[in-house]
Amino acid sequence: MQQPDIELLADVRVSLSAFLGHADASIREILAYRPGSVVPLHVAADAPVPLLVNGIAIAQGEIVTLESGSLALEIIEVSLPGEFSVNGD
Repeated sequence: MQQPDIELLADVRVSLSAFLGHADASIREILAYRPGSVVPLHVAADAPVPLLVNGIAIAQGEIVTLESGSLALEIIEVSLPGEFSVNGD
């Protein structure tokens, strides 16, 4: 069987996202949200953040601030797709 030429896919654009965490809340709690409300996430503040490619975790990183003030993800580990947990479970 011939190996696919990965170079054919090199310029395909994909969606990247960083998953910070998740929370559970009742509808009552959600309806009470106002500016300034704090929603605690089920994740430690220093936990690695999964990097998702089209919804599949392929790396983990740490949130950093760029000189411009924008947030970025500094990659600390790369894995096979789906190896990392996205929701902290």
